[in-house]
Amino acid sequence: MNRKLILPPEKEVKKSFQKNNFEPSNNKESLDSLDDVRLWKLFKEGKEIAFSHIYQTHFEGLFQYGCQFTKNESLIEDALQDMFIELRENRKKISIKTSIRNYLFTCLRRRILLYKKKINDNTVNFENSKFRLFDIEISTEQKIIAEQIKTDNNKKLKEAVMTLTNRQREAIYCLYYEGLSYLEIKKLMGFSNIRSVRNLIYKALNHMKSALTLVILCFYY
Repeated sequence: MNRKLILPPEKEVKKSFQKNNFEPSNNKESLDSLDDVRLWKLFKEGKEIAFSHIYQTHFEGLFQYGCQFTKNESLIEDALQDMFIELRENRKKISIKTSIRNYLFTCLRRRILLYKKKINDNTVNFENSKFRLFDIEISTEQKIIAEQIKTDNNKKLKEAVMTLTNRQREAIYCLYYEGLSYLEIKKLMGFSNIRSVRNLIYKALNHMKSALTLVILCFYY
């Protein structure tokens, strides 16, 4: 499914390229070379090409993150639409210190939880998202065994994930799928310290580990 929000007309994008010395043929490479602070500065200055790049780079990941809170795709799309509209309208007032992604995740999380509360939506959804659960690293011998029992183990792994609490699932998703650091998860989920994040993930993995007999989870702290 191609999900699209309101983006600047093509002619405005071209004008923005010309004004900022970005060639249309290599605009993505040019913008990709910028760090988040510089890219956000261009966005705050009103450069629509920077806004488009931020949207195109982060939208799919944001949508998948939203899927961890609800099965209601319309709610997620509305939250994203409203978030990006508000972002564009208030661009001059918003500053980021390091990561655009972390800021957007925080904004979307807050908005989706608010929208869910308004319509009394208590659902979460891990079945239809692209959540890959874990990239499990195992030895060569274990890989041979894993191939033989892959289907069964995947089913057990999904069932184990669904027995976790909502916050445990969110933390596992952020760490293993989105690649967020413990510090980033702390800020995103509102923990008071990193130790609380580590404890939550440790308990979640231990809970899953006890529910599995044929999968070896390799993780480091």
